[in-house]
Amino acid sequence: MNNISLILPTYNPDLKMLSQALECSDLFDEVLLHVNGNELPPTFILPKNCKMFYQRERIPVQDALNWLIMMAEGQWILGWTDDDFFNRKELANLLLKIKNDEIQEDIIHFPIYAGNDIDKTWTIWGDNAHVRFRTLCKENYIPFSSIYRKDVWKKIQGYQAGIFNDWRFWIEAIKNKCTFYYWPEKIYFHRERHKETLANKEVKTFNKKEWLKEING
Repeated sequence: MNNISLILPTYNPDLKMLSQALECSDLFDEVLLHVNGNELPPTFILPKNCKMFYQRERIPVQDALNWLIMMAEGQWILGWTDDDFFNRKELANLLLKIKNDEIQEDIIHFPIYAGNDIDKTWTIWGDNAHVRFRTLCKENYIPFSSIYRKDVWKKIQGYQAGIFNDWRFWIEAIKNKCTFYYWPEKIYFHRERHKETLANKEVKTFNKKEWLKEING
């Protein structure tokens, strides 16, 4: 039976959102949490299967991800953020298939429902079952929080420094002939515009043509 690790790097986490992000922790074999910036209060209760690592000095998210994944014991990895939450029932169904080795592909992705908690409006995007190099170079339609074999991370030598490192991760995965499995159910929700994210800042000066030239040679 496969083990699955939940990987969660945070920076100055919102406690309410972090609690929601951890609600499905019991579905995983282990949870590795990296808290960067503000410490969690003593009253914050962590799941029993969670190991927390604290670092005051700010570090790039890819460094936190790589460090946590290196320590992870699971054969499968789910990288997570406190901006996001899952439909628990659908997540449980998917994780059970992974644990029972019913999915042979390397990476599992799903549609993204993006919105916010204020007006409860969620818009679907990334609902593209067919992952192709050319289409992925046009836009990143694969969620950051897709689930993949740890061997994928090893093969492409982790998340690289630079902007949009998750997008680059999926492009490198295709270049290394990793295979993708699409889970079409309503499973993954991403909050938008509740804070100024690194990706928001990066897009303002992003030159996609130069970026693709750099990573693809």
